[in-house]
Amino acid sequence: MQAIMRYELVINEALRSALMFDTPDEQINEFIRFFGKHIGCDRIYIFEDNKKKHVTNNTYEWCSEGIQPEIDFLQGVDMDIIDWWYKAFDKKENVIIQDVETIKKDYAYTYNTLKVQNVTRLVVCPIRYKDEISGFFGVDNPPIDNHSSLTIFLDMIATLVVSFLKIRNSQNKSKQEAKLSGYSALAEYSMLNAPNVRCYAAERISQWKDVMTNSLQNSLVQVAVEMWRYNPRKLSTRNIVDELSLALALREDADERVEEAVEEMLNELWRKIDGYRN
Repeated sequence: MQAIMRYELVINEALRSALMFDTPDEQINEFIRFFGKHIGCDRIYIFEDNKKKHVTNNTYEWCSEGIQPEIDFLQGVDMDIIDWWYKAFDKKENVIIQDVETIKKDYAYTYNTLKVQNVTRLVVCPIRYKDEISGFFGVDNPPIDNHSSLTIFLDMIATLVVSFLKIRNSQNKSKQEAKLSGYSALAEYSMLNAPNVRCYAAERISQWKDVMTNSLQNSLVQVAVEMWRYNPRKLSTRNIVDELSLALALREDADERVEEAVEEMLNELWRKIDGYRN
């Protein structure tokens, strides 16, 4: 009980530290950095599976001072190399290797992969999303003590890692589906300078609900969202709303620079239309 309470305190500190950053990627990197330093391991990492390609990818990694990063070499790793890990995950078990030499005979591929990375021991737990295994979270060369206790700690952390990954995925999907609008779009169509905060158009607020806030925290990573009565994606094949919709959206803007930019955009549109006719 005392150990769990201690773990919860550490996790709360890690959350506070991670939430000081703006983007999901920065938050995840800070989250695992905090735990890596707390645990005292060589490396802490997150792998995310691509089941269609039957590979797993190292998407996040923290290394202690003097330890060589491996993330660039651990992309597209064949899941068959560690299929016995996934079998353990399916049985709701974690993987604990207290001495890598003990797996040399039975799991040669895994042994060779770990040996190249100078891994002598590790603890790995699965990442589950909607009751399905979607990757794993682990530490290399943790201190030689109670590894079973460490797995409990990692299981608790993994739950929060999933939350960070969901927020990241939701934000990425929202931006991919959205179209640039407002002054951001007008800057693409004209000589108008682009605003610091990018603006997007969306038909439904639901696609942004996981990443919404009412306050501006960082203009480099935050965006503004306009709610439209129709799907802005229907009239444009680019990542920008179409010219006519944009002109209508800005029709009441009294800024002379905006008016001139809209006129420039529409004149170019008419030239294109005339060219198609000819």
